[in-house]
Amino acid sequence: MDLINNRTRDIAALALNGLYERSRAISANTVNATTPGYQRKDVAFEDQIQHMIEREDLKEKIKAENSRKIVENPVEALKKQDPAQIAFLRSPVNNNFSPEILADYSDPISADGNNVNLEAEMMDEAKTGTQYTILATLMSRSYQGLQSVIRGQL
Repeated sequence: MDLINNRTRDIAALALNGLYERSRAISANTVNATTPGYQRKDVAFEDQIQHMIEREDLKEKIKAENSRKIVENPVEALKKQDPAQIAFLRSPVNNNFSPEILADYSDPISADGNNVNLEAEMMDEAKTGTQYTILATLMSRSYQGLQSVIRGQL
């Protein structure tokens, strides 16, 4: 296990980026609530994060299987290493993460063709802000714990 660059921190940092982009989209929606013809925007990233978690889980499973094979027959296990599998295991967590900005083409709520509902945007902003704060707090505590271990304060 790598204490400094573990997958949880890496994935959490990417989720913070996604939440930040969502907050920017919500701000743009709010600012353009009275702009004729404006179509609200949203940001999707949760499926990408879920896929990353599944990939990392698969990596852990492969590593456990490889460890078992090495214990059983080290020479044979090392001879049969698959370069593609090694490349997969070494691939970065982020794997081209990019929050996707989506246009919402739902029916307009006003006669000018705008589909921004300010109340819904404010609720989305509160939810996104809360998620961001919780995730940032958890990451901060994780780094504080790591700092305590490094300083020998535990």
